[in-house]
Amino acid sequence: MKKLNLGKSIIQKRKEKGITQEKLAEYMGVSKAAVSKWESGQSYPDILLLPELATYFNISVDELLGYSPQMSREEIKKVYQEFSHDFAVKPFEEVIEACKQTIREYYACFPLLLAMIQLLLNHSMLAKNEETKKEMLQECIELCQRVKEESESIRDIKNANIMEAMAEMALGNISQVIDLLDDQLIPYSGDDVMLLMAYQMQGENQQAKKINQIMLYQNVIATLTLLNNYLALHMSEAELFDRIYSQGLQVIEAFDLKDILTNAVFGIHITAAQGYLMQQKKEKALQALEEYVNIICGFKFPLKLKGNEYFNQVDEWLEENVIIGSSTPLDDISIKASLIMSIEANPAFEPIREEEQFKKLIKKLKEKLG
Repeated sequence: MKKLNLGKSIIQKRKEKGITQEKLAEYMGVSKAAVSKWESGQSYPDILLLPELATYFNISVDELLGYSPQMSREEIKKVYQEFSHDFAVKPFEEVIEACKQTIREYYACFPLLLAMIQLLLNHSMLAKNEETKKEMLQECIELCQRVKEESESIRDIKNANIMEAMAEMALGNISQVIDLLDDQLIPYSGDDVMLLMAYQMQGENQQAKKINQIMLYQNVIATLTLLNNYLALHMSEAELFDRIYSQGLQVIEAFDLKDILTNAVFGIHITAAQGYLMQQKKEKALQALEEYVNIICGFKFPLKLKGNEYFNQVDEWLEENVIIGSSTPLDDISIKASLIMSIEANPAFEPIREEEQFKKLIKKLKEKLG
């Protein structure tokens, strides 16, 4: 992150202009000693002199100060990764205060604000009490509203709206979630196919192939996520439940998704296990959990969001279009703990907690994840 660095800025701009300290001092109506102190950092120009100084060098006051209210995409990714790791290893209050300071410094950098919103949403469960958690989520909502009101980017506004809904959901404000998202359910317009056709008509077949693959990737993940939710909604309907679970497994198999890092790929097995226990089918529940453990044990750390052999053109797109790039939303330490707790601390699995196969699965998971 960039900090105020007035002295170095004055030196750089003075040398670029090819003038001496005496010449600058004469123009500004101050002594040569004053300019020397500005450049060495021993003192600073009067605030009323800053516009005149910036005008002399034909730059903005922000540029003169060596400060930028914006961060580059790479800087944002780095900040997110550092904070994500800090949440895993440092005191919660210390990290939250550092997050707030960064937000204050870059309050006009909307991509950074979106990354910080995602960071706070993903780590709100670490709050020591419900009051602190609510404060974090409320701050996320306020930041989302700022982005929606001030940003000129349609993508930023859309992302902010989704994140605001996530925060409201976490607060239990269901009616607010519906108000934010309900009008997005519009009939399919075919705009994606139209875009592909446009590239083809221009003779840009490679670009058309790449975009087609990216759209297919998004829709496959979305379909699997919806099947996961659909599965959870039909736990009491055994025949339909089996069919939905089978459809999810077919999607995973058809597109070789086991290596794709998304909750839907391994989460569907957790949902299936919970449903089978509700139906008093312990053996099927344990089989589903074994599928979950096998997928998790196949992960290679450090984790990254990426494609696979089939989706071989999405890596660059993920890096450029996801707010935090190909980095995972949580640090590897937190992810490993969460993957274990998803079954070890899940109250839904109380009926099989003493089963030998269940204990072996937990042991295998812990040994693999360290």
